[in-house]
Amino acid sequence: MAAAPALNCVVTLPPNALTAKDLSIPWTVTGCDQTANLTFAECTVVDPANSALGSILPFSSTRLLANAVVGCWFGTNGATTALTNANNGADMKAANCIGIQGQTTFGQFAACNAQNFFATANTKAQIPPLGMGKNGQPCYTTRSFEVIDMDPSDNVVTTYSQAGKVLAQKTAANVAQLQKMAGTTPTDVTNGSDSLLLDGALRPASGCADVTAANLADPTGPQVGSLSLNELQANALQTKNPALVPPTDPFVLDANGTPNLAKQNMYRAAVNQPPATGTPAETMAFCQNMLSVTAPSYITT
Repeated sequence: MAAAPALNCVVTLPPNALTAKDLSIPWTVTGCDQTANLTFAECTVVDPANSALGSILPFSSTRLLANAVVGCWFGTNGATTALTNANNGADMKAANCIGIQGQTTFGQFAACNAQNFFATANTKAQIPPLGMGKNGQPCYTTRSFEVIDMDPSDNVVTTYSQAGKVLAQKTAANVAQLQKMAGTTPTDVTNGSDSLLLDGALRPASGCADVTAANLADPTGPQVGSLSLNELQANALQTKNPALVPPTDPFVLDANGTPNLAKQNMYRAAVNQPPATGTPAETMAFCQNMLSVTAPSYITT
């Protein structure tokens, strides 16, 4: 009998993970097969001086302005993802990370410096308007009940390129190198997420535009989206009936499967959402909206 696949992924951060130097070196993934059940990372940077936003994948050669504020988010196609380092937790503490191995984890989700990023970007970044969809309604966000599931605002938009067992972030240079090495066009691999569903399917189908920023890893390539860009827009512009992380989200339950308000609010802060109350009424309202809005949006005739 074949062994069960390893699905609990652990990302080891370098000592200064949010600096240009250490964003350009490998971040090691262990505990799962990174060519089969991938873990993904994406970072977004905001420059407080000029309100500019940019997206950057770790392992890219780039320059960051001295005052740039960087946030990083992680998702996986495995069962779980968690962060660690080789310095007794000091590096993760310095990077303001959540989702730490052996401590509080959040299922498939982790993040670093998210709160500081959003605190700056919410006041500095220029967010494009939602626009109107072909259905005559405002375009969806990651907080639209038509988009979400029971664990909203999880995982990321990042696309990698893969040729056989070789994996790289998707940039023009890497795609060309992989194609030359493998003799065939590399395959795009993505992380299943609410943000990717929105950017890759729902927005194009409804005539709506993605929220994008310059790809600092591929400056001459197309702009790219990210979880953080979508959450910035949702926070700023979706004021009616937003779908926020509920107490019964599987990622914020404790080890006994019980709602945990501290975890719920840590997660919410990492995706730019206001604090929760953690009450049964909060869960009831979320579930009622899933029944009345989410379910009908999935039903076709």
